Amino acid sequence: MHSIPIELGERGYQVHVGHEVLDELGPRCAALGLGPRVAVVVDQAIAPHYLDPVWRSLERAGFRPHRIAFSGGDAAKNLASADALYGELIRAEFDRHCWLAALGGGVVGDLTGFVAATFLRGVDYVQVPTTLLAQVDASVGGKTAVNHALGKNMIGAFHQPRLVLIDTRVLSTLPRRELASGMAEIIKHAVSRDAELFAQLERDLEAILALEVEPETLDWLIARNVAIKAAVVTADEREAGLRAVLNYGHTVGHAIETASGYSRYRHGEAVALGMAAAGSIAVQRRLWSPAEQDRQDSLLRRLGLPADFRDMDVEPIVARTRADKKRTGGQLRFVLPRHVGAVEIVGDIGEDEVRNAIRHVQRLC
Repeated sequence: MHSIPIELGERGYQVHVGHEVLDELGPRCAALGLGPRVAVVVDQAIAPHYLDPVWRSLERAGFRPHRIAFSGGDAAKNLASADALYGELIRAEFDRHCWLAALGGGVVGDLTGFVAATFLRGVDYVQVPTTLLAQVDASVGGKTAVNHALGKNMIGAFHQPRLVLIDTRVLSTLPRRELASGMAEIIKHAVSRDAELFAQLERDLEAILALEVEPETLDWLIARNVAIKAAVVTADEREAGLRAVLNYGHTVGHAIETASGYSRYRHGEAVALGMAAAGSIAVQRRLWSPAEQDRQDSLLRRLGLPADFRDMDVEPIVARTRADKKRTGGQLRFVLPRHVGAVEIVGDIGEDEVRNAIRHVQRLC
């Protein structure tokens, strides 16, 4: 098992990555001294596969779990769903000694974390992510949020989990589209922070997507990406500067998700499109070379870009970038690549540059 510390003083915690480790959840939570009552917020789609082992582990460790089912995907990650969770907790008479466990993908993790941050002014929670995207990104770092009709993740709070337990065996039940969505975040980490990882993805992308690698290799890959994010979060917990580099591909990506009603594309698919757009802007600005852009575009095409993006109206996407959280003083800021393994934040990006970049992506699809 790999254990990666998130070193944030009294808010610090461990991320554990291994194969077939769900039965360790109860003992590890007991060792943290968490209260006896826990609400397990579980994605209905994965409950038949993984709720039982999690439930048994918690009960054997002396906890009294309470199930709260969630369904609906990103379109349902909103204040209405948060309100429904609050109601469940209040009716079950949960108090400040209770805690929450998020069992599912990034949507369940974000929503559960947001409710934990705000219920009774804050209770503990743990993350048990079951998608590749959530394992390498959403479950780590303490960003919790819900969406608004006008913008992705516009309502949220920083609230660190007490523990993240990642079981890589659960990836075997994911469809390829979900694996590809998570792989987009791995490519994001590689372009942003790790040229060696990017080169490995160029060699092994198809084998990883097919899960035709040894469990130890998969554990290592997830742990390496967690370590990349851990280093950034430790240096900049609340996104005052450095942490913004983890938003590479997200400015256009979030705009695509919002403009399409959070239902047309997976988050990772939108991020992949956003990375291709950011790479195009970087070439327009002569920040990185066309050759490096071609390397990124080639890898993204091998990952699989949604063909129907060719037909999406550009203007609603451009309009949604105006609500981006990185916008400062009325100026649109982008995370742009300098070379594979390094990005920087660039201000004063013009909307015509964004339009040209989106059209480049549509041709790429």
